[in-house]
Amino acid sequence: MSLLTRFSLPLVLVLIAFSLGAAEAAPGENAVPAQAAATQIPFGFTLGDAQQPTTSHVAKLGSDIAFPPGTFDGALGGLTNTVPITGKLSIPPADGYFVAFRFMATTGRVEIIPDGDATGTATVHTGKDKDCKATQTNICADTDVTAKVFIKLSDAKVDGKTLDVGPDCRTAQPAAVTIKALVPISLPAPPVKVTSTFTAPPFAGCTGHEDLSRLLTGLVSGPGNTFVSNLTLRCFSTGCKA
Repeated sequence: MSLLTRFSLPLVLVLIAFSLGAAEAAPGENAVPAQAAATQIPFGFTLGDAQQPTTSHVAKLGSDIAFPPGTFDGALGGLTNTVPITGKLSIPPADGYFVAFRFMATTGRVEIIPDGDATGTATVHTGKDKDCKATQTNICADTDVTAKVFIKLSDAKVDGKTLDVGPDCRTAQPAAVTIKALVPISLPAPPVKVTSTFTAPPFAGCTGHEDLSRLLTGLVSGPGNTFVSNLTLRCFSTGCKA
C-alpha cells in the first residue's frame, strides 16, 4: 500500500463520519423546531351573558353598545412558564343607540369583524400558587392577548330616517384590542371581568348616496374607547370539542 493510500483512507472515513454527524445535527428545511412541536391545549371562554353583557363605550358619543354573548376559542402552547396563546374571537352584531351632535337620535347596527386570530402569551401558574387565589382555582394564567378587529356600521338611522352608509362601511384599519387578565384554566371557575381601552380608526367605504366616511370618523373615531366583558371558562383540554 502506498503512503498516499495509507493516509487517504483514514481521512476519507473521517470526512464521511463528520458529514453524517452534521446531517443529523442540522435540521432540514422541513424540520419542526422543538418549541413549535409543543402540545396545543384547547380552551373555550364565553364572553358576557344576559345579566352582564359585553359592552363597548364609544368615548366621543358617550354611549355604550351592549353585545350578545360571544366566544373566544383557542389553544395554549403548554402548561409551563410563558407559552404562546392563540384564539378566535366571535361576537354577534348589536344594535346601538347614540345621540349625535348632542341632539340627533341615531341608531345603527355595529359588527365586530376579526382580522385574523388573536395572539399573545400566557404565563401559567399551577398548584397552590398565590396568584391563582383571585380565580378560586389551582391552575390559572396571566394572559396578554391582542385581537385586531374591524368595526362595521350598517342600518343607520337618524331620527328614524335611513342614513345610507352603503354595504361596506367600516374602519379603514383594524382596531387593536389588548386584553390583559388573570384567568382560570380549570373547571369549575368563576367569571373574570376584563377591561381594555382602544382607539377606533377612521372609517372608509361609507358610501351610499354620498360618502359619509368623514362624518362617521368625526363622530366615532378616536382614543379612549373601552371594551368590558366577563370571561367565563367554558371548557379546557379534553373537555373542548374538536
